[in-house]
Amino acid sequence: MSNYIETEGRGPGQVMKLSLIWVLVVFGVFSPVVGQSVNQRVDRLLNVFNIVKFPNDGCNATSGSYGVCYTSSECSSLGGSSSGSCASGFGVCCLFSGGCGASTSLNNTYFKSSNSDTAPCTFTVCKVNSDICQIRLGFDEFVIDQPNTDYPGDDEHSGRTQCQEAQFTATSDGPTPPVLCGTNSAHHMIIEARDDCNELKFSWTSTSTTKRSWNIHIMQIACTDQWKPQDGCTQYFTGLTGYIKSYNYEGGYHLANHQYTNCIRNERGYCSISYAQVSTTSFQVGEITPTAGPTPGGKLGDSCTTDYIVMLGSAASTEENVNYDRFCGSLLVASSSALTTAATVYTNKLPFAVSVNFDGTELDEDSPAGTEWSKGFYIYYSQTACT
Repeated sequence: MSNYIETEGRGPGQVMKLSLIWVLVVFGVFSPVVGQSVNQRVDRLLNVFNIVKFPNDGCNATSGSYGVCYTSSECSSLGGSSSGSCASGFGVCCLFSGGCGASTSLNNTYFKSSNSDTAPCTFTVCKVNSDICQIRLGFDEFVIDQPNTDYPGDDEHSGRTQCQEAQFTATSDGPTPPVLCGTNSAHHMIIEARDDCNELKFSWTSTSTTKRSWNIHIMQIACTDQWKPQDGCTQYFTGLTGYIKSYNYEGGYHLANHQYTNCIRNERGYCSISYAQVSTTSFQVGEITPTAGPTPGGKLGDSCTTDYIVMLGSAASTEENVNYDRFCGSLLVASSSALTTAATVYTNKLPFAVSVNFDGTELDEDSPAGTEWSKGFYIYYSQTACT
């Protein structure tokens, strides 16, 4: 029996249908069904293969950035660029970015700087849908002017640590986010999504000479996402261990007027957490040390009144009868009887968090000469399993 079907004068669709019919007949797939034509059944079978649907989830692009999974035509129509595939090859990982004056209502968009930027440079972020509660700003790159670094050497409050030459600000539906400047690459910030959109803004003075560059990954977080951070977290960390830095730690100075909270997710089966400074110079927050003999030392509790961090109920162990909330000075210490020795502090108070309270000025002294520690902090945390 010949496997050839005469197709002369028929279109491509008819050829496909006739070929498919012949295959199905050969394998005995069709059986007589009253009132149903062969063409109807073939059309229904073809429709199964023609319709491919997949969710517009986040994806990892071949460029190393994050994108959203769309069909190639959807990506083009939305103004994106494809970088790799997704959805088992049915979609492309679509990248979105914009610069000064642009806006987005798409997830995983990047706000990027350019050589032609002028101040103020704004970028508007609108919700993808009504279920969005938070926006995470991931600072893949963030370099603008450093804060004021003056040491006047008198008894007057100075502007050291203030963002005077350049600033980054963001609007939020919650508390006002901290103002940033300096170097904050690899840091992040979580803001509350507004119904009337959030505005991100860089501004700088005409005297600024720093080469500014930024690349901010904007991720929208749904109210129903199980991994959504709790309200009130400006930074959010997960995992049994990790590192927390003050903003602009790489620049050598913490930033003025910062009141925010670093939250650490309490992992299942873990009941306490410890904190320790990473190096002998990685905790320098507040307190005035004599310039002539700057012996490192820390302070605790109510002795910290200007710049300090808060770790609720912390002490040398979780069994201590006396614990502290505030920590400052040039060492992270755990006991009032050992203020010149860096130590690991422990707490079992939930939620796990390191809150920041930096005031608006720094204070030095002229007689005897002394300076307030202004570097900031870089600490390591580790959760301990329940016993």
